[in-house]
Amino acid sequence: MTENAPAGWYPQPDGSQRYWDGSEWTPHIAPAAVSAPESAPGEANSEAPVANVSPPDGRPLWKKKRLIIPVAAVAAVIGISALGAAAGGGADEVAASSPSPTPSEEPSAEPTESAAPSMLTMPDVIGVNLQEAQDSLQALGSYALDQEDASGDGRVQVIDSNWRVCAQEPAAGAEVPVEATVLLSAVLEEEPCPGDEPPETSQAQEEEEPAEEEPAEEEPADEGPQETAGQENARESAESYLAFSAFSRSGLMDQLDYEGYDAADAEYAVDAVGADWSEQAAKSAESYLDFSAFSKSGLIDQLEYEGFTTKQATYGADAVDANWSEQAVKSAESYLDFSSFSRAGLIDQLEYEGFTTKQATYAVDQVGL
Repeated sequence: MTENAPAGWYPQPDGSQRYWDGSEWTPHIAPAAVSAPESAPGEANSEAPVANVSPPDGRPLWKKKRLIIPVAAVAAVIGISALGAAAGGGADEVAASSPSPTPSEEPSAEPTESAAPSMLTMPDVIGVNLQEAQDSLQALGSYALDQEDASGDGRVQVIDSNWRVCAQEPAAGAEVPVEATVLLSAVLEEEPCPGDEPPETSQAQEEEEPAEEEPAEEEPADEGPQETAGQENARESAESYLAFSAFSRSGLMDQLDYEGYDAADAEYAVDAVGADWSEQAAKSAESYLDFSAFSKSGLIDQLEYEGFTTKQATYGADAVDANWSEQAVKSAESYLDFSSFSRAGLIDQLEYEGFTTKQATYAVDQVGL
């Protein structure tokens, strides 16, 4: 079977090249010679050249057309591309001549230096009266103060001036922010700090302690020889303490011992000041009632704990002339501020604190239970 020649460029009699698409001549003519198959088709007006070529897939060759871009079409595409490039160049020039948008100024990336916290150098307040230690710290700008019973008994420090600092945290000399919490551990003035050796006392002093139970029997110190330097200093310290706060005789003695005075000088000073210890008990009772509510029996117990005799403590509780029913009301209100109670439960709690049933019932009625 005779088939047409394959598609391609074929030379023409005038030397040009004409494209044969495999079935007929196309109008595409190239001025320059293009490599052509060995068997060229005849002139344009002649019949289509044929070739004995069998298609590999068995289909007629004239149905297998390929897309060929003639030279003229290529030239047209090149021209269009050139015009597009020119237009693009003009657009680029316009774009280049247009001012570039300026990005908004961003905030400086450099971090600003934050204000440094105020610092203070911790003073040494160990051995200092608790109230004075707090005043010293507050004068330095430290108000985050906490305190605890250094003995570990969990006692409430009602009157700070009756306590003495045994330990502090942070330690003395530490540089800390003024906002740092300062913990002061304290004991009562007449008590030794944990770990301290108890002050030495003479056997004679220990034997005299029971006699202190009866202040009425105390006699002013006999005028003897002129005071020694140690006795004078101890007496002046005792007078200073009594001007600042109320003390029992034993409490003042312990305080002077703690200050390092000789036991004999301390005993001399306590007797030399001529204090009325019952009046000291009354002053101490008034101080306690200024800060908290007490039953009469509870106040007497507290005064005895401070070193006053039972007789002195009872005198002090009577001297304040407190309305114990109103004290029960204050105590009931204080309990309800921190916890919930039933009526019976609150009455039981007040009776446990030393109030009578009548006083406790009155208080519960007043608070509305």
